[in-house]
Amino acid sequence: MSRVIRLFVIISLAFCLSCAAKKEAARFFWQESPETQLFDSAELQYQGEAYKKALLLYQKYLSQFPNSEMAPAALLKVGMISVYLEQYEKAIHVFGQVQTKYPQSSYALEAGVGRLAVYYKTGEYEQVTIYAGNVLDQSLARDQFMRINLIVGDSYLAINSPLDAYSAYLSALQAASADEKSKVILRLKTAISLMDASDLSDELAKIEGRPAGGYLMYQLGINYMEGGFPGDAVATFSSFLENYPDHENAVQAEKFIDDLDASVVTDHQLIGCLLPMTGKYEKFGRQALEGIEFALARFSGQRGISTTRIIVKDTASDPLVAQKGLYELAESNASAIIGPIVTAENISIQAQELRIPIITLTQKYGITDNKDYVFRNFLTPRMQIKTLVDYASQTLEAKTFAILYPNESYGDVFMNLFWDEVIKASGKIVGVEAYNPKKTDFADPIKKLVGLYYDIPEDLIEEPSLIPLVYNDSEYEEPQDLIPDVSDILAVHDAGGWHDELIELIQISQLAVARKMEEEEGPEPIVDFDAVFIPDSPNKAGLIIPQLVYYDVNDVTLLGTNLWHSDKLIDMAKYNINGAILPEGFFGKSTTEHVHRFVAEFKYIYGRSPGFIEAVSYDTAWILFDLVSRSDIRFRAQVKKELLAMKPYAGVTGTTVFDSSGEAVKDIYLLKVSGRRFQEIEKPVPEDLTGTGQVQLRMFP
Repeated sequence: MSRVIRLFVIISLAFCLSCAAKKEAARFFWQESPETQLFDSAELQYQGEAYKKALLLYQKYLSQFPNSEMAPAALLKVGMISVYLEQYEKAIHVFGQVQTKYPQSSYALEAGVGRLAVYYKTGEYEQVTIYAGNVLDQSLARDQFMRINLIVGDSYLAINSPLDAYSAYLSALQAASADEKSKVILRLKTAISLMDASDLSDELAKIEGRPAGGYLMYQLGINYMEGGFPGDAVATFSSFLENYPDHENAVQAEKFIDDLDASVVTDHQLIGCLLPMTGKYEKFGRQALEGIEFALARFSGQRGISTTRIIVKDTASDPLVAQKGLYELAESNASAIIGPIVTAENISIQAQELRIPIITLTQKYGITDNKDYVFRNFLTPRMQIKTLVDYASQTLEAKTFAILYPNESYGDVFMNLFWDEVIKASGKIVGVEAYNPKKTDFADPIKKLVGLYYDIPEDLIEEPSLIPLVYNDSEYEEPQDLIPDVSDILAVHDAGGWHDELIELIQISQLAVARKMEEEEGPEPIVDFDAVFIPDSPNKAGLIIPQLVYYDVNDVTLLGTNLWHSDKLIDMAKYNINGAILPEGFFGKSTTEHVHRFVAEFKYIYGRSPGFIEAVSYDTAWILFDLVSRSDIRFRAQVKKELLAMKPYAGVTGTTVFDSSGEAVKDIYLLKVSGRRFQEIEKPVPEDLTGTGQVQLRMFP
């Protein structure tokens, strides 16, 4: 062997020996510590589901290395293994140790999840729902948030609370990864299948268009179908297909629609009427029927439609008779009902149960609450007050208001509504006084309102003597703006025989003169309000307003309710009422063309001018006639849906649209007293009555 070859072999051998030595040194240097080896061994057993062996190793690790970096992880695994081994008391104890020793760590959060799992496994479902709130308030990882909501949802299902379970599962779904969504959806569908129709509808309104909304809507259709409401089922399944055409249940929904169509027998062009044709409120029932019949005649004539019909059932102003009439209309397959005027409270509940759309003609408070088939088209106190305050604060720019009201239910309702609405309009109530509605002298509440009232000891009070109605002493100056002339009183008496009003006028005149003679000149009144609201009848308001003037309450706007729309008020208050503002549901002297035509034609047929009842019944009927005459409307559920979605109607009682609760939102009339007559205040038609973007008006002829 040559020297070169021998040298190469020696160098190569030396290099190999060197590498081997380095490798052995590296192996020795990186050898795992006993601590790591023990923890890794425990983890290996845990992953292989050898929980008992893993438990012994974790416990050994904690015994030997209690303060190590991985001690909290080992302690947490002891708690988790205790759950697997059904050692629940031990698990709760260990999880508590993790939370106490390492409160700021991620292990503490995971221990909280573990405690929830133990509560669920031991049947402490209420404890899960209570404790979960504390855990969910912390900063959780995505998977922790999802797992907690799954446990909470399972617990709510166990205590038969599917709506709460649905909410928890929905939260879990939002946090689930793509691989996890399927198992969450299975739970979500279970909860939805157990929810009732009202809960399904409420939740659907919140998330329609989102994935879970498809399951909600489909289940809602099934609930209606199984509950015996085929019309609602078809309408719901149709909306479901429109919103979720690619849903996994779309094919089945189409089949349901085909099967249900044949069973829906609603006579969609038949409108029922529940009205008091006899009894105490017969007059109102007949007025309403005339408005409805007039609408039908005009509608059929102008549209050339003879298939739209009405059927009338007498309520006799009796709840039991009204109930009988409702069921008869249901059996007649009427698609919707107008009325009742009275007995509306019980009938609305029963109509909701029968799922028949009903438009009531009543002021009854809360009549549409939680009833999606019940509507109201009427002039309500809230409607009046909102219109009045909006005009006073925005157009008249009034900032401060006073309220003088009768101490009775009518006055209380309007006082509270007015006060609330003024606050909403950023106005200020600077004075509120109640008076006895049975009295005719309103001096004390007026004095209190303007700071002129002072208590006088009883022993100093002298009874004023009554004086003649007409006092001719030349040294005494009569308050002519307050005391009516004898000829005026006689004219009032001759015109209408107002015996009560005559007595009140005489009494107030005597008291006023007596007061004028006996009172010394006192301090000036403090009139710190731009407008005063008096919610009372024309008889009482006609007595109060002159007394306000007597106490120098001048240059303020007088505000009233629709009760003020009476010639009696003008006759009693005379020029003192000039400029007063009041809301009204219908104004027959309106210069609006369609109102003028309505009044003229109605008067020609019935020989008298229509009032509010006739007008609002006419508008209500026309809304329904226009709706049910459409070829695409076949079911009661569609009538309900379209009423909620309809564009505003410019009717004879103002522009009308229904809000989401079934209440009419109306652009009602405002009237102003001008001289000896009431004059309509022209207002621009609101662009959007409900905030829904519905600005197109559909005019009545």
